[in-house]
Amino acid sequence: MWFSKKQKEQPIAEKKDYTVGTKIPMQQVFIDKNGNNWYKYENNLTMPAKRAISAEVATRFADMNLTKPILKKLIEKMKEFANSGNVVDMFYLLSEIEFRLEYLGEEKTLIELSVCYFCIDGEDETDFSEVWSKKKREILDNDLEARAFFLNMAYRLTINYSNTSEVDILEYLKLNKVEDERIYHIIQELKSEDMSMTSTT
Repeated sequence: MWFSKKQKEQPIAEKKDYTVGTKIPMQQVFIDKNGNNWYKYENNLTMPAKRAISAEVATRFADMNLTKPILKKLIEKMKEFANSGNVVDMFYLLSEIEFRLEYLGEEKTLIELSVCYFCIDGEDETDFSEVWSKKKREILDNDLEARAFFLNMAYRLTINYSNTSEVDILEYLKLNKVEDERIYHIIQELKSEDMSMTSTT
């Protein structure tokens, strides 16, 4: 059984001049190691439509514990296996998807949820762009403390949509890492097979 650990609160420094929150009320929640201030919407109902739609999509993929590109690749390969009569491999991929549906959380999908729900200095809180999403992903890839903080915050968002009790998601992700990475190895193998088949035709 998992037990929730109380998260260490990140000290909030004195607010500096910023453009985030000038149109929609925002609340500062974190300062990363590079001094970037991170904010959440004081009320998620005020989130602009473009961002809210992206957040809804990210929430659905977080519930499945699969990113959209991975899911699309798996479906594509299952169709190929079905059309060629390779039922064994088709059901192997299907069972992997089914297995992931039982996860409590998965890092990549939780990060995608974070980039939707949280803004940083300079980002327009009335819009949602891939440029800023990429910047936030890069920050979280290179700042372990920030990554841990926002994985936990994103997980809390997902349990608002389910009956799952809160767990220590960071410990869970750590212990589940081998199983979590298996699907990415499968995708790499499938890509390698595609390339070898292309080169011989």
